[in-house]
Amino acid sequence: MATVTKAHLIQDCMQSLRRIVKVLETYSEGVERRFDLTGPQLWALWELGRHGPCALKDLAQKMKLDPSTVVGVVDRLVVKGLVVRNPDPSDRRRISLLPTAKGQEILAAAPHPAQGHLLVGLEKMDRKTVENLHGSLKVLVGVLEAENLEVPFFFAEE
Repeated sequence: MATVTKAHLIQDCMQSLRRIVKVLETYSEGVERRFDLTGPQLWALWELGRHGPCALKDLAQKMKLDPSTVVGVVDRLVVKGLVVRNPDPSDRRRISLLPTAKGQEILAAAPHPAQGHLLVGLEKMDRKTVENLHGSLKVLVGVLEAENLEVPFFFAEE
């Protein structure tokens, strides 16, 4: 059995990274063209449709993001008439977010959000696999000197 060279492994790693970037980019462009939504907007709408009414903090937690990042996404969904903010019936001090009928129509036609799909895949992996991937990605981020780059979403300026 032939040994795989380091050069071949590097080439295969680069090809895998290109595939990941390309699928995310293609997905994001398609969603924006077809639904006039960014990938993050569809992801937030999808999470609200999947989990029912919830608070902004809970939505951010489901998306594995900071609430300050998610608030702008939700604001744009409200302006587009896809999400409403209602007082929470159990605690009127809290606001509950839920998709409108128009938002539900988009959800019925839209594909599964790419970032959500990645999260589901990562959550299905065993802890050791996630730890190994985490370490490897940290090394790549260091190689690119991008440790301090704030990037909550792929291909979207939310």
